[in-house]
Amino acid sequence: MRSKGILLATAALLLLTGMVLSHTGALAPTVTVSWSYDYGPQPACGAIRAKDCIDHFEIFDYTNPENPKLLRTVANPKNAIDKVDNISDTFSFGPPFGRRTIIVVAVARDKNDALISSNPYAARKEVEIKPKIGRNGAQFLSK
Repeated sequence: MRSKGILLATAALLLLTGMVLSHTGALAPTVTVSWSYDYGPQPACGAIRAKDCIDHFEIFDYTNPENPKLLRTVANPKNAIDKVDNISDTFSFGPPFGRRTIIVVAVARDKNDALISSNPYAARKEVEIKPKIGRNGAQFLSK
């Protein structure tokens, strides 16, 4: 009878530990998102130009397009002129885990200073996000 109680207590402790780890982000792998952008048609916003320009980028979990989750906001790189390769951001992601759709949108300021986002289907990638176990995490690059 005592061994059955110990077994149940151990199982409950393992379940509780798993729940705490998943909700605290302790299992979240490091994710790197990388992209290129051509500032030729529309320059980056800055001290000289504050309207009709690219203000920043946003990275979303777009797995459910009706309920996108903003993951990160990324500033324009310094000296953003013409085509810029390897704009990137690295962050912890998860839960949720599994197959996710990650997108990057450019956010512009129009002539009236209103924010306008680019097409969410222009820069997207489906990836498999797995919980971090030990030293191994999950990582992907999107260009």
